[in-house]
Parts: sequence; C-alpha cells; structure tokens
Amino acid sequence: MTRHHRALLAVPTAAVVVLLSACGSGDGAPVADGDDVSPSSPATAGQTTALPGGEAGSGQQADLEFEDQSGDGSTVVVDTVSAPEGGFVVLTADGADDVVLGWADVQVGTSSDVEVSLDQPLGADTDLVATLWADSDRDGSFDPEADEVVPAPIDGGDAGDDVSELSDPVQDDARYTLG
Repeated sequence: MTRHHRALLAVPTAAVVVLLSACGSGDGAPVADGDDVSPSSPATAGQTTALPGGEAGSGQQADLEFEDQSGDGSTVVVDTVSAPEGGFVVLTADGADDVVLGWADVQVGTSSDVEVSLDQPLGADTDLVATLWADSDRDGSFDPEADEVVPAPIDGGDAGDDVSELSDPVQDDARYTLG
C-alpha cells in the first residue's frame, strides 16, 4: 500500500486537472457570502446564445417578453428579460429605432417586471419595441455607440442558421395605451 501511495505522490501537480460542472436549476448552488445572486435558467437544449462579437454566453438563453399595457406614459414594464450577461433593456418607438425613449439595466439571469422610466412621458398611444443590449464596455451605463444589441439565439438543430450572420436582435414589441 505504501508503494502505491508513493506512486501517487510522484505525479506532478501540474498534470492534475479538475473539471467541475453544474446541472439543474441552480438550487443549492454555492454562493459566496454577501452575494445577491439569483439562479439563472440554462439554455434550451440545441440552442446557443451568442454574445456580440460571436462569443459564447453564460448558458442563459437570451429572451425578452413584452406585453401590451396602459398607464400614465412615464414608465413601461417589460414582463420578462432573460440575459446571458449584464446589460440593458432599451425602449424605442416602433419605426424609430435610433431614438431611445428609456432604458433599464438587467443582470445575468431572468428578471421579471423590469420597469423602464421614460426620458419624456408618452403623449399618445404608441407602439413600442423593447430590445436587449449587452453592456459591452462594462461601464454600467447604456451607450448606443459602445454597447451592442444581443443577437437572437441560434437553434443548433436548424441547418439554415448561420452563426456568422447574427443580425436578428432579441426584442419584442407591444402597444402602450395612455390611460
């Protein structure tokens, strides 16, 4: 037994590789003291979340759900945002993608009822578009010149998808009615 033990000690430390993987919903996953981390959902089997620049994401499936709503025109609620990395949900009027009405930051994972304060209250019923953007410059503030739109997930089972043509953004539209 001692001879076997010596043989194990003779193995160079650099040759030992430990691979860890996690599966499941994240319940019971270790969290460092003081961290306020919510578990994120894994990507759907056969789909890949590609980040701007073609890099792989966190495993979180990028998605956004935005439903019709009404209110006083000063805030808008995006129902669900699933982000593979920290970033922003950005609101524009349908057909005016270059005019940002407001934005809110989102963390990695799935966030519900993301409230976006508008820079100027809406003055009429408006069709809105919510788009997921990555905080590419990692400064915590939305900048359309530095940050990038998150491309829609690619279904690995669809032979027609081409990873090099990531042009469809993660976005959804909704009708906002005053009142």
